[in-house]
Amino acid sequence: MTLFDPDSAHYLGPLTQLEEGLRPCEQISLQAAEAALGEIADGVIVTDAGGTVVYTNPLVNEMTGDLVGLLPGQPLSEGLKLCNSQGDPVQPIQPLTGDLGDVPRTREFNAYIERSGGNQAPLEVTVQVMALWELGVLKSYVLVLRDTSAARRVSTRLMWQSSHDALTRLPNRQFFESELQNQLSLCVDKRQHHVLLYLDVYQFKVINDTLGFVAGDQLLVQLVELLQLGLSSADLFARVGSDEFAILLRDCTLEEGGRVVARLRDSVQNFSFSWEGNDNRVAVSIGVVGVDHFTPSASQLLASANDACCSAREQGRNRVKLFGDSRRVLEKRRETTWVAEIHAALREDRLMLYRQPVISLKGDRSVHHYEILVRMRGRDGGVISPGLFLPAAERYGLIEEVDRWVIRRVFDYMALEQRQGIGGINYAINISGISLGDDTFAGFVLQALTDAGVTPSRVQFEITETSAINNLERALIFIHKLRAAGCSFALDDFGRGVSSLAYLRQLPVDFLKIDGSFVRNMLDDEIDSAMVSTIDHLAKRMGISTIAEYVESPELMEKLSFMGVDYAQGFGIAAATELPELDDYPGRLHRSRGPKR
Repeated sequence: MTLFDPDSAHYLGPLTQLEEGLRPCEQISLQAAEAALGEIADGVIVTDAGGTVVYTNPLVNEMTGDLVGLLPGQPLSEGLKLCNSQGDPVQPIQPLTGDLGDVPRTREFNAYIERSGGNQAPLEVTVQVMALWELGVLKSYVLVLRDTSAARRVSTRLMWQSSHDALTRLPNRQFFESELQNQLSLCVDKRQHHVLLYLDVYQFKVINDTLGFVAGDQLLVQLVELLQLGLSSADLFARVGSDEFAILLRDCTLEEGGRVVARLRDSVQNFSFSWEGNDNRVAVSIGVVGVDHFTPSASQLLASANDACCSAREQGRNRVKLFGDSRRVLEKRRETTWVAEIHAALREDRLMLYRQPVISLKGDRSVHHYEILVRMRGRDGGVISPGLFLPAAERYGLIEEVDRWVIRRVFDYMALEQRQGIGGINYAINISGISLGDDTFAGFVLQALTDAGVTPSRVQFEITETSAINNLERALIFIHKLRAAGCSFALDDFGRGVSSLAYLRQLPVDFLKIDGSFVRNMLDDEIDSAMVSTIDHLAKRMGISTIAEYVESPELMEKLSFMGVDYAQGFGIAAATELPELDDYPGRLHRSRGPKR
């Protein structure tokens, strides 16, 4: 053990090692020690037994706000002004008395540094003071100053990000559902009434497809600002999906809620979204649900409101539907559309495999592997986004059948690549939480690998941290069995859940995919940048490689490379494309039936 960790440049600080490291200069290289201390992430001050400064590292100057800093030979009490939360002075080291036995070997306290130049706010720090002895004689003090204000800002920001949407700055679904459940627990009086609204931006996908994602984001921001004008400060407004919002009108009857809904709908009808010189009309669909002491759980409430919203959307632009008269119609529609459509797509071989490259950020930026993505070809030949049918497949218990179809097809494709002499390409396959929880699924995958004759090291499986945590025992069994066979694993969307760090040690994965919500804005947001750097550093300490998602520009790629992130994926590198055609591949025939995309 040493004074600092050379991999992380973070102070470790065991007292015995400090004593050894700061013995007479002929026993150590002062030049090497100073270089090391200059690199750690805390301020370090060394004084003699009387409190006279012997050495400070450069970070101390930044903390005190003094360009000159503490100079050797200067009394510590003159150069380092500490105070408590009430503003009273705090002595950095305890004054010597006649009895050296009163001097503690180590102590730690919180304080504020009064910085030079009266316009700088005090810096909140944790101060660790160590008294170093040699043969019973007090020789020196070492003070370590750690900036806790920055850590607190990061912690606060992380808590905010876990409960809010970064784009609109509204609460997210998790926060909204929690608050809704709290509100339900207070509904003990029959006279208490609330109203839940579920809003969907009508044909939002058209805006994204025709004007681009930047335009789509700007539309949502403007729409949120418009809707907020029609709400009171007591109302809870949240973004619960990509183009879906929920509003809880507190202490409101259905009649009063109807007037609020009419006001919101009218404001949207009169709104025109301008982008690059063109005006675009916007519409919403609104589902309405009454909330009282008879109401079931928050998740059931949201599902009911979403059902009503879907029913309103089917009727056209700017429509409103009250839950109750829409549920039966909506459920019938779902049963006869998505379930039947997914079954038909599996039966008629209309699922399609796409791939998106994951490149190395080292050297020549070559492709490390491809992530497999699934699409559906509609009956009209159009390509259906996975965001439309995969949630339905999960909801109606069809996702495991889709997973097995994908695995069989990908392995067939990889086997054909091997036979044609192009077997050096690796592929990552996403596994749903439902499949992960199936105790027969690992056996199916191993048998499919054997039947196809695919080299296991070419196969990587991606699982989301949420599905892994929810099925932890099954996930561990699945991972261990497939890793023993030679496959690798990636933990997807890492950092999104609040339990990420707690469970990471238990999951033997080879890659961490840093959640794209941190990556996409890190050029403009120092907290997001710090989060990416922290996750990457943590992964490296555990021997895990990192992959950044949502890499949308060369500048972002360069910053990630500079940070040391290993791999990157996103539209700034390449969009997903269909698997290249190979002779005799089973998927070749069904692709030829529809138009090229």
